[in-house]
Amino acid sequence: GRIFDLTDSLGKKNTKQAIEVLRNLILSKEPLQKILITLYNHFKKIYLAKLAISQNKEVTSYLDLKPNQVFLANKYKAQANYFKLNELRKILQEFCDVDYKSKIGLIDLEIGFESILCADC
Repeated sequence: GRIFDLTDSLGKKNTKQAIEVLRNLILSKEPLQKILITLYNHFKKIYLAKLAISQNKEVTSYLDLKPNQVFLANKYKAQANYFKLNELRKILQEFCDVDYKSKIGLIDLEIGFESILCADC
């Protein structure tokens, strides 16, 4: 649920709220790598939902969700409306870059997250 809060905040360009949600995740002892993977996968689904919408395809089947997960498809569709396709591609690339740079010691993962969240500040 907190991941949806974080992406809602990002979509609404509420950077302060997004950073607050991220810090709460960190304070609750969520591993940074797990947050990164979860956010990446979540934004990938938003990206796929945006693609489905742009191609007039059903989001539920495009995301390979079960019929009882229509509520989830609706949430992804709602969040997809916050972003343009190129913004989503850029965010996904930034997550990959932060992951790589943190693994080779060029950036701290928490600072990398904040740089993504503040990219449009």
